[in-house]
Amino acid sequence: MQIWLIRHTSVAIGQSYCYGRTDVDLAASFADEAQLVKAKLGPLPPNAVVVSSPAQRCRRLANILGGELTVDNDLWEMNFGQWEGQRWDDVPRHELDAWANDLGGTPPPGGETLHEVSQRVQRAWQRLISLPAETIYCVTHAGVIRVMLSTLFEMPIGKAFSLQVDYGGCSLLTTSSLAPKLRKFNL
Repeated sequence: MQIWLIRHTSVAIGQSYCYGRTDVDLAASFADEAQLVKAKLGPLPPNAVVVSSPAQRCRRLANILGGELTVDNDLWEMNFGQWEGQRWDDVPRHELDAWANDLGGTPPPGGETLHEVSQRVQRAWQRLISLPAETIYCVTHAGVIRVMLSTLFEMPIGKAFSLQVDYGGCSLLTTSSLAPKLRKFNL
């Protein structure tokens, strides 16, 4: 089985804002960026399944890819609680430092920890690998992709943010009776 992990394209709000669960608009360049993603992936094979986060920034790209679409609530980005919609520079430094010093166990105020994100992502992974398809396209968020890869490849959860996942980035995993293999990363 092949599973493509695809990050949504650029957002209108820009990278200087915290917008995990905030359902922000896509950048004006969406149509061009979506075509670039399609070119990276090539044509969808018959019976391919497309699974998406509920966020409109993911669903719009998933719809462009085509195929049968399923929405999975466990693929939402991390909930940053009170930081949602704020500029990263405006997040109180002591809160940001406490979170950064324990990414796995300390949530942003009113948000979720990376361990909680990991639990959601593991449930989503189990559903993905149980789908009756040879190729699955999973359109989601950078945080979800980072946590999924760090969990699958037994990296410490706090190291998840060391993985660079670009807007429109595509990573290919293959699964079999053996452990998953990362074939392509962040194309």
